[in-house]
Amino acid sequence: MDNKENKYQALASWLNYRLDGWRTHRDINYIPQWDEYYRLWRGIWSAEDKTRQSEKSRIIAPALQQAIESSVAEMEEATFGRGKWFDIKDDMLDQDPSEAEYIRNLLAEDLEKTGCKDAICEIFLNGAIFGTGIGKIVVDQTIERSPSEVPIPGTLTTKRELVEYPSIDVRIEPISPKEFLIDPSANNINDALGVAHEVIKPRYHVIEGMRSGIYRDVPLDGDYQSARFSYDPEIRSSDESDSVKITEYWGKVPKRFLKAKADKDDFEYNKSDELVEAVVTICNDEHILRVEENAFMMVDRPFISYQHDCVPNKFWGRGVAEKGYNPQKALDAEMRARIDSLALTTTPMMAADATRLPRGAKFEVRPGKTILTNGNPRDAIMPLDMGTTDQTTFMQVTSLQNMIQMGTGSADTGSAGNDTASGMSMMQSAAIKRQKRTLMNFQNTFLIPMINKSMWRKIQFDVDRYPVTDFKFVPYSTMGIMAKELEMQQMVQMLQAIPKDSPAFNVILLATFQNSSMHNRDQIVNALMQGNEPNPEEQQMQQAHMELEMRQLEADIQKTMAEAQEEQAKAMKWQSEAMTNQPSEMDFQKKMLNLQKEQISIEKMAADIENKRSETARNIPEVDHLNSETILNLANARAAGQKSVINGNFQ
Repeated sequence: MDNKENKYQALASWLNYRLDGWRTHRDINYIPQWDEYYRLWRGIWSAEDKTRQSEKSRIIAPALQQAIESSVAEMEEATFGRGKWFDIKDDMLDQDPSEAEYIRNLLAEDLEKTGCKDAICEIFLNGAIFGTGIGKIVVDQTIERSPSEVPIPGTLTTKRELVEYPSIDVRIEPISPKEFLIDPSANNINDALGVAHEVIKPRYHVIEGMRSGIYRDVPLDGDYQSARFSYDPEIRSSDESDSVKITEYWGKVPKRFLKAKADKDDFEYNKSDELVEAVVTICNDEHILRVEENAFMMVDRPFISYQHDCVPNKFWGRGVAEKGYNPQKALDAEMRARIDSLALTTTPMMAADATRLPRGAKFEVRPGKTILTNGNPRDAIMPLDMGTTDQTTFMQVTSLQNMIQMGTGSADTGSAGNDTASGMSMMQSAAIKRQKRTLMNFQNTFLIPMINKSMWRKIQFDVDRYPVTDFKFVPYSTMGIMAKELEMQQMVQMLQAIPKDSPAFNVILLATFQNSSMHNRDQIVNALMQGNEPNPEEQQMQQAHMELEMRQLEADIQKTMAEAQEEQAKAMKWQSEAMTNQPSEMDFQKKMLNLQKEQISIEKMAADIENKRSETARNIPEVDHLNSETILNLANARAAGQKSVINGNFQ
């Protein structure tokens, strides 16, 4: 055996030694509980249900199932209910947001094409059942086909052909917690020594990988031992001769296993070992199919996870099924006992005198059954008094159902049929409170890393469609969707309460459309923003009109002052003539009375002039303040017009 094969065997031994310990820890501490949670969600009888003598009924109440489905539905609505479920912004130092917007639109389209939403919904379900939702970022190179017009050589015509071109797809693959291994000492994927994905695949999958050069050519003799692994019974009972166990490990490995000679039994740590990020694929725990250093641009692991409900210092979280498991078991026992009691009270056991029955008669109780007796049947057969079913059990069932709703957070606080705006707001607020912790866990530990990893994969492997030079992007999710929906309800109520001519109306209307999920939301928002911007031409017309009014006011003031001075001169002239001619007493009194009237008229006219001057003085600063930018634009326009006239005359 050459040194290269020794290296592969040594690496396989090093990994199996650790993966066996991780698998044992998971199988002992979590697998039994996960099987129970999965069974209750599916409504499958347990082994003890089939043999239990205390309860004849096998009913499984759907309360826990409903709680799980409600939680998953609320998560789906919170994430995808508004269409735009994530966004990408540029970093604060970059003033050009166009590249970030381009990446967001393109990535959203690509993720939609690969079925990202369906995968995330399945991850939601795993999180609700098992407590932890896990996904894997997978990069696939596929061949896409599309019809196209192709020119015919030597002619000016074209023909329609099916054109093939390579495509890089980035998709999200849901990972069952029962197929995932992680270092028990770590509480997240990035801090762990490594993680592994174990899956059963058809044998031809490995053979095709060998032919394409993805996997090493190794012998596939022998079958894996399914009893060592905790997979579903359907997988265990399948034909294992056509299946292989594939373990894909992502994490730290000693660099000596990749580039240096190694002994197949050398699987212990060495203090001088240099650890590197690598990916290793093992078939049936024995054969190394692939080993290479992590080739991703960011040297990151392709797995992401979130906890439905956080458990401090643990990787595995707590789901809806765990929180409602104990009251669900009590509810099942209560309902089964009540059904058994109803069966006994409605069809009680019978006591029979064997001496009164014919020899060899088979005694059974069923509708329409005729039993022959020797003598009076009342003396031969008698039903036993089984009592009555306790009616308080109905209240106990209701109490246990409420307990499950309270424990899982699936209780509805809104009243049925309350479809008013305030009622909907209350129900949405209650939904936010129920799912707030889970939504935040999903946003911070799953969605944002998923967007980052997907974007980095596209930038690295799909360079033609992602010609990005600046990698500093800040993705964020719309996890506040449910809160934003509540805010939008409140803004609609405010729009109904305030008048349309209020300055706040347009502001609230714009914010309402910005939070909406309408497909043409951006167009409406841009139209509203343009409508709120001042029109330069209209501003110029308003300014010209204002200047014209001010000139007319000044002319009126000048005219009124001239008339007042003229009247005053006439009055002085009359007074002088009166003193010179010395008229009669009556004429003098008459002229003095006219003089006083003229004086009063002059004083009133002077007061009016002063009021007009004051009003003009107040208007001029306000106009200058409100339209300073417009006046500047008008001046520039006039200057440009004058320049244009001069140039025209010169030409």
